[in-house]
Amino acid sequence: MTDFMWGLALHNEKPWFEAHREHYERCLLEPFKALASDVRDAFEARWPDSAPALHISRIYRDARRLHGQGPYKNHMWFSLGQTAEVYTVLPQFWFEIGANSYGCGMGYFMPGADLMERWRAAADAHPARLERLVKAFDRQTLFRRCGECYKRPKGDPGPLLYDWYNAKDIGFEREVLFAPDPPGPELVNELMDAYAVLMPLYEYMRKI
Repeated sequence: MTDFMWGLALHNEKPWFEAHREHYERCLLEPFKALASDVRDAFEARWPDSAPALHISRIYRDARRLHGQGPYKNHMWFSLGQTAEVYTVLPQFWFEIGANSYGCGMGYFMPGADLMERWRAAADAHPARLERLVKAFDRQTLFRRCGECYKRPKGDPGPLLYDWYNAKDIGFEREVLFAPDPPGPELVNELMDAYAVLMPLYEYMRKI
């Protein structure tokens, strides 16, 4: 998969892509779809009550939002969660791969202000519940919390919850560099173990 990504990084233009379309489909698209399907099956086997929907990204950029970039993305991603219609109110697990690294994580996708207001309301109603999740997250070393905070704080629940409470969006991510080779068949199990770290937070966020 990564061989094609390196070529695309150097030649992000339609003539090159069309000349290498067969390579793209055989060496990137088909293996990536197979990986996504394997991850979904493993996810459902481990957490049968979750039954996540699978969404796989397209390689093409939105022509309205190129902003000086080439017409093709420099990475591929898939998400596991709910359908696209509720991306903004329910958390998603995700995985993406680029030329020299892969990433995975979980979080809300572009949450609105009303969702984050419910996030703060849940923290106000049951602070001890969120405190336990935050303390457990702080003990792990795989993921980092990502997302901006409001410039004007929404409240002060104390130092442990302050950044989480005042977050404009909530997500957790991990990046793994290929050193020296891309991941092999063990990747599916590695992702399941990584997602397990985030599952308590996922269940908390899904209920909100």
